[in-house]
Amino acid sequence: MASKNYQPVKRWGHSTVKVGDYLYMWGGSGSGVDYDVMEVYHLPTGAWDQKPTTGTPPPGTWVYSSVAIGKDIYYFGGRGAGDSGYQYQNSLHCLNVDSFKWRELSPSSDYDPMKKGFCGIISVHFDGEHYLVIIGGLGSSSTPKQPNAQYNNSFGDLRCNEIHYYRISSGGKLSQLLHNQQLQYHG
Repeated sequence: MASKNYQPVKRWGHSTVKVGDYLYMWGGSGSGVDYDVMEVYHLPTGAWDQKPTTGTPPPGTWVYSSVAIGKDIYYFGGRGAGDSGYQYQNSLHCLNVDSFKWRELSPSSDYDPMKKGFCGIISVHFDGEHYLVIIGGLGSSSTPKQPNAQYNNSFGDLRCNEIHYYRISSGGKLSQLLHNQQLQYHG
Protein backbone atom coordinates (compact mmCIF):
# COMPACT_ATOMS: atom_id res chain seq x y z
CA MET A 1 0.00 0.00 0.00
CA ALA A 2 1.37 3.40 -0.99
CA SER A 3 2.17 5.76 1.85
CA LYS A 4 3.22 9.40 1.97
CA ASN A 5 5.28 8.47 5.05
CA TYR A 6 7.41 5.79 3.35
CA GLN A 7 10.72 6.94 1.88
CA PRO A 8 13.31 4.77 0.08
CA VAL A 9 16.78 4.48 1.63
CA LYS A 10 19.40 6.93 0.39
CA ARG A 11 21.50 5.67 -2.52
CA TRP A 12 23.63 6.67 -5.49
CA GLY A 13 24.42 5.13 -8.89
CA HIS A 14 20.76 4.25 -9.54
CA SER A 15 18.40 5.49 -12.20
CA THR A 16 14.74 6.41 -12.27
CA VAL A 17 12.42 5.93 -15.25
CA LYS A 18 8.95 7.41 -15.82
CA VAL A 19 6.14 5.20 -17.13
CA GLY A 20 2.67 6.76 -17.09
CA ASP A 21 2.04 8.54 -13.78
CA TYR A 22 4.79 6.62 -11.96
CA LEU A 23 8.53 6.84 -11.39
CA TYR A 24 10.34 3.50 -11.09
CA MET A 25 13.62 3.46 -9.13
CA TRP A 26 15.76 0.35 -8.72
CA GLY A 27 19.15 -0.54 -7.33
CA GLY A 28 21.98 1.82 -6.71
CA SER A 29 24.63 1.65 -4.05
CA GLY A 30 23.97 2.33 -0.39
CA SER A 31 23.37 0.69 2.93
CA GLY A 32 20.05 -1.15 3.02
CA VAL A 33 19.26 -1.01 -0.72
CA ASP A 34 16.99 -4.00 -1.52
CA TYR A 35 17.49 -5.43 -5.02
CA ASP A 36 14.37 -7.63 -4.83
CA VAL A 37 11.97 -4.68 -4.87
CA MET A 38 11.15 -1.80 -7.17
CA GLU A 39 10.68 1.60 -5.53
CA VAL A 40 7.60 3.22 -7.12
CA TYR A 41 6.62 6.89 -6.79
CA HIS A 42 3.08 7.95 -7.78
CA LEU A 43 3.44 11.45 -9.25
CA PRO A 44 -0.15 12.73 -8.66
CA THR A 45 -0.23 11.76 -4.96
CA GLY A 46 3.45 12.05 -4.00
CA ALA A 47 3.37 8.58 -2.39
CA TRP A 48 6.18 6.02 -2.48
CA ASP A 49 5.59 2.26 -2.48
CA GLN A 50 7.76 -0.86 -2.68
CA LYS A 51 6.78 -3.56 -5.16
CA PRO A 52 8.39 -7.00 -4.87
CA THR A 53 9.87 -8.32 -8.11
CA THR A 54 10.21 -11.85 -9.46
CA GLY A 55 12.61 -13.36 -11.95
CA THR A 56 16.33 -12.64 -12.17
CA PRO A 57 17.34 -8.99 -11.71
CA PRO A 58 20.40 -7.61 -13.52
CA PRO A 59 23.82 -8.44 -12.02
CA GLY A 60 24.83 -4.80 -12.52
CA THR A 61 23.12 -3.18 -9.53
CA TRP A 62 24.57 0.33 -9.83
CA VAL A 63 25.83 2.72 -12.54
CA TYR A 64 23.71 0.80 -15.08
CA SER A 65 21.65 2.47 -17.80
CA SER A 66 17.88 2.25 -18.18
CA VAL A 67 15.12 3.36 -20.53
CA ALA A 68 11.40 2.57 -20.92
CA ILE A 69 9.53 1.42 -24.01
CA GLY A 70 5.82 1.16 -23.24
CA LYS A 71 5.35 -0.89 -20.04
CA ASP A 72 8.87 -2.41 -20.20
CA ILE A 73 11.98 -0.91 -18.60
CA TYR A 74 15.30 -2.06 -20.10
CA TYR A 75 18.49 -2.19 -18.01
CA PHE A 76 21.97 -2.48 -19.50
CA GLY A 77 25.38 -3.05 -17.92
CA GLY A 78 26.46 -1.50 -14.65
CA ARG A 79 28.58 -2.86 -11.82
CA GLY A 80 27.68 -5.60 -9.42
CA ALA A 81 29.25 -8.11 -7.06
CA GLY A 82 31.05 -10.97 -8.80
CA ASP A 83 33.47 -13.76 -7.97
CA SER A 84 36.37 -11.31 -7.67
CA GLY A 85 34.75 -8.18 -6.25
CA TYR A 86 32.70 -5.62 -8.10
CA GLN A 87 32.69 -6.21 -11.84
CA TYR A 88 31.28 -4.41 -14.86
CA GLN A 89 28.50 -6.23 -16.70
CA ASN A 90 27.13 -6.18 -20.27
CA SER A 91 23.83 -7.95 -19.75
CA LEU A 92 20.46 -6.66 -20.92
CA HIS A 93 17.41 -7.18 -18.69
CA CYS A 94 13.79 -6.08 -18.90
CA LEU A 95 11.26 -5.40 -16.15
CA ASN A 96 7.55 -5.24 -16.97
CA VAL A 97 5.81 -2.67 -14.76
CA ASP A 98 2.49 -4.56 -14.75
CA SER A 99 3.88 -7.92 -13.58
CA PHE A 100 7.10 -6.66 -11.87
CA LYS A 101 8.84 -9.65 -13.43
CA TRP A 102 12.46 -9.49 -14.61
CA ARG A 103 13.55 -11.15 -17.85
CA GLU A 104 17.15 -11.66 -18.90
CA LEU A 105 17.34 -10.83 -22.60
CA SER A 106 21.10 -11.11 -23.05
CA PRO A 107 23.41 -12.51 -20.34
CA SER A 108 26.72 -10.91 -19.42
CA SER A 109 29.52 -12.34 -21.56
CA ASP A 110 33.14 -11.79 -22.53
CA TYR A 111 32.06 -10.65 -26.01
CA ASP A 112 30.42 -7.53 -27.46
CA PRO A 113 29.55 -5.07 -26.16
CA MET A 114 32.21 -4.00 -23.68
CA LYS A 115 31.37 -4.69 -20.02
CA LYS A 116 30.62 -1.21 -18.73
CA GLY A 117 28.60 1.23 -16.70
CA PHE A 118 28.09 5.00 -16.83
CA CYS A 119 26.87 4.72 -20.44
CA GLY A 120 23.98 6.38 -22.19
CA ILE A 121 20.92 4.52 -23.44
CA ILE A 122 18.04 5.77 -25.55
CA SER A 123 15.14 4.15 -27.36
CA VAL A 124 14.38 4.96 -30.97
CA HIS A 125 11.60 3.79 -33.26
CA PHE A 126 11.88 3.66 -37.04
CA ASP A 127 10.95 1.33 -39.88
CA GLY A 128 8.35 -0.22 -37.55
CA GLU A 129 10.96 -1.44 -35.04
CA HIS A 130 12.05 -0.37 -31.55
CA TYR A 131 15.79 -0.13 -30.94
CA LEU A 132 17.90 0.46 -27.86
CA VAL A 133 21.02 2.48 -28.58
CA ILE A 134 23.82 2.13 -26.02
CA ILE A 135 26.47 4.82 -26.24
CA GLY A 136 29.87 5.20 -24.59
CA GLY A 137 30.65 4.31 -21.01
CA LEU A 138 33.39 3.33 -18.62
CA GLY A 139 34.32 -0.30 -18.36
CA SER A 140 36.58 -3.27 -18.31
CA SER A 141 39.40 -3.89 -20.74
CA SER A 142 38.62 -7.63 -20.64
CA THR A 143 36.08 -7.54 -23.49
CA PRO A 144 36.90 -7.09 -27.19
CA LYS A 145 37.07 -3.58 -28.56
CA GLN A 146 34.66 -2.36 -31.24
CA PRO A 147 36.36 -1.47 -34.55
CA ASN A 148 36.59 2.30 -35.17
CA ALA A 149 35.65 3.15 -31.55
CA GLN A 150 37.95 5.21 -29.36
CA TYR A 151 39.23 4.09 -25.94
CA ASN A 152 41.06 6.01 -23.24
CA ASN A 153 42.54 4.63 -20.01
CA SER A 154 40.91 6.18 -16.96
CA PHE A 155 42.49 4.98 -13.69
CA GLY A 156 42.53 1.32 -14.79
CA ASP A 157 39.19 1.36 -16.60
CA LEU A 158 38.50 2.29 -20.21
CA ARG A 159 36.35 5.19 -21.37
CA CYS A 160 34.84 4.54 -24.77
CA ASN A 161 32.56 5.93 -27.46
CA GLU A 162 31.20 2.56 -28.61
CA ILE A 163 27.70 2.54 -30.09
CA HIS A 164 25.59 -0.64 -30.01
CA TYR A 165 22.07 -1.15 -31.36
CA TYR A 166 19.67 -3.74 -29.95
CA ARG A 167 16.56 -4.43 -32.00
CA ILE A 168 13.59 -5.27 -29.78
CA SER A 169 10.85 -7.39 -31.34
CA SER A 170 7.21 -6.58 -30.68
CA GLY A 171 7.20 -9.26 -27.97
CA GLY A 172 9.89 -7.41 -26.04
CA LYS A 173 12.56 -10.04 -26.65
CA LEU A 174 16.07 -9.31 -27.88
CA SER A 175 15.85 -10.41 -31.49
CA GLN A 176 19.21 -9.32 -32.87
CA LEU A 177 22.33 -7.51 -31.80
CA LEU A 178 23.43 -5.16 -34.54
CA HIS A 179 27.01 -4.09 -34.07
CA ASN A 180 29.55 -2.50 -36.35
CA GLN A 181 26.76 -1.54 -38.74
CA GLN A 182 25.17 1.77 -39.62
CA LEU A 183 21.38 1.87 -39.37
CA GLN A 184 19.56 3.99 -41.90
CA TYR A 185 17.21 6.43 -40.20
CA HIS A 186 14.22 7.46 -42.28
CA GLY A 187 12.66 10.17 -40.09
